[in-house]
Amino acid sequence: MSLKETLKHESEDLKSLKKVYETIAFLALMVLVFQQLFYLVVNLINYGKNNFFSTANFASANLQGFVSRIVGINSNSVIFIILGILAWLAYYAALYFLVWRFAGKRDMSKWTWTLFVAFGPTIFLAPAFIWFILFAFRYEIFGVYKKVVEDYKNGKEAPKQKEPEENLKSE
Repeated sequence: MSLKETLKHESEDLKSLKKVYETIAFLALMVLVFQQLFYLVVNLINYGKNNFFSTANFASANLQGFVSRIVGINSNSVIFIILGILAWLAYYAALYFLVWRFAGKRDMSKWTWTLFVAFGPTIFLAPAFIWFILFAFRYEIFGVYKKVVEDYKNGKEAPKQKEPEENLKSE
């Protein structure tokens, strides 16, 4: 499928509102991504105007931590700002391959999971790898959760474990 056909198919899916949460996730993701782009571009422009002034405000709060750390190495150098932008682009390329395509091949909620993995750390204060683990292993996690709930409803208890006996020697 060509890029044009893929974009047309995605836009039709989002406009059809079959899955309203997908449309909302898409809109939220786009707002947050454009906010990041806005801060990156505006602060890069301001850097060009005021290169004698520290551009520590280049890394806004909603950027990924590693992008802020790259820029923070030397925020007075345009090279580190460009490296930060390249790291930002690499992050979204990785999200595309690891989350969006993975979800698309398995007929899952692509936009919702991409939003949670990309901005879950910022919104819910949980590390990105936690969101990816929840995303990748959700069937197994919820399968275990379902089994525990069913066992609890049926009155089954976990098997009692024998406590280790201490070997006490009498003196």
